[in-house]
Amino acid sequence: MQQGYPIIYMDESGFECDIIRPYGYVPIGKPCINRYNWQGKKRTNVIGALYEKILFALNYFDKNINGDIFYDWCKYTLIPSLKTSCVIVMDNASFHKRVQRLLNRHGHCLLFLPPYSPDLNPERG
Repeated sequence: MQQGYPIIYMDESGFECDIIRPYGYVPIGKPCINRYNWQGKKRTNVIGALYEKILFALNYFDKNINGDIFYDWCKYTLIPSLKTSCVIVMDNASFHKRVQRLLNRHGHCLLFLPPYSPDLNPERG
């Protein structure tokens, strides 16, 4: 990793319009199972980046984030907002790896978090 470069953290997140019930009623000892569409048709998704305590390059979408949307966000929103070469930290989502060459061509270094890393977030045991 390159020393002295700004470290940028980025990720996407979604917000549901529907309220999910956190409980259900079933006979004692039986699992509470129901169907729920996790691909949320009424979902608002956001992609953004964080430098120190500043959020930037924010975009929202009324559809699920996929590889094409993420690539375009990096190309047209993130990269133009970065004024110097950076180290960009992101999780291991499969479509995140697709932007590695694009970001490298613009002088940025990518650092992927391990697939499951609760030890890197002491707030969430």
